[in-house]
Amino acid sequence: MTKFILRRLAVSIPVIFLVATTTFFIMRLAPGGPFQSERAIPEEIRANLEAKFGLDQPLWVQYGRYLRNLLRFDLGPSYKYPERTVNQIIAEGFPVSLQLGLAALAFALLVGIPGGVLAAVKHGGVLDRLTMSVILVGISVPTFVLGPLLVFVFALTLYWFPPALWGAPEQLVLPAITLGLPYSVFIARLTRAEMLEVLSQDYIRTARAKGVGEFRILWRHALNGALLPVVSFLGPAVADLVTGSIVVEKIFAIPGLGRYFVESAFSRDYTTVLGTVLFYAVLLILANLVVDVAYRFLDPRIEY
Repeated sequence: MTKFILRRLAVSIPVIFLVATTTFFIMRLAPGGPFQSERAIPEEIRANLEAKFGLDQPLWVQYGRYLRNLLRFDLGPSYKYPERTVNQIIAEGFPVSLQLGLAALAFALLVGIPGGVLAAVKHGGVLDRLTMSVILVGISVPTFVLGPLLVFVFALTLYWFPPALWGAPEQLVLPAITLGLPYSVFIARLTRAEMLEVLSQDYIRTARAKGVGEFRILWRHALNGALLPVVSFLGPAVADLVTGSIVVEKIFAIPGLGRYFVESAFSRDYTTVLGTVLFYAVLLILANLVVDVAYRFLDPRIEY
């Protein structure tokens, strides 16, 4: 396992380099700049700002300097927030996005896996049709519609939860449901499809013929095999949940990393966008690595 992990980490280095290079040049080729706002500033001041951050140098010089800093894990200063570095912005915003992402993941798993199992066990029945109907609705409704709808019903009408902001546990409920519901739908579909296939296997019929209880068959024999595609889905899903909550953070005024990413993209804050994209890429790589390692524990037949 150690050799497998080290090999995967070594292979990830060129991927991170490619992501950094592609993002760097795409940001530089985009129109506008970090100091070209709606309010015009004197040309002398803009020239001094560009000289301070090295933006007056040739592009290849800026690229080489960025790579050197990246080797020291220094993502540079932020152009929009000059009093903070990109490392500080990520350290400040990521814990909030992480809490939201993990809460949404817990909701997705608690709803998706039992829903998929029940739909498979009651295949063709009313519960199966009801589950598939809810899945269809969950896929069709985007988060920017679901979020305000939940706020209107549960915050402004029933007064059960606060409509926005961050800090108290009850302020986490509506954002977590908004972010986690689409993923619970996919998890339920994957669990249902794989559970139907597993329940038709010979070893399941043999266990039933021996008189093993239905609950034990589902828990001890069928669930492990049915969770393999769910685990595969969780790799990119975890990274997406933790880092892809941009719309949800905007709706509920959550001070997470997504807010900084959106604001930096609009203001052409090169270093913040670059640092956030690289951070997302590293998270995705690590999440997929954890999934591959978890495969071995779910299915001992799989070799590294």
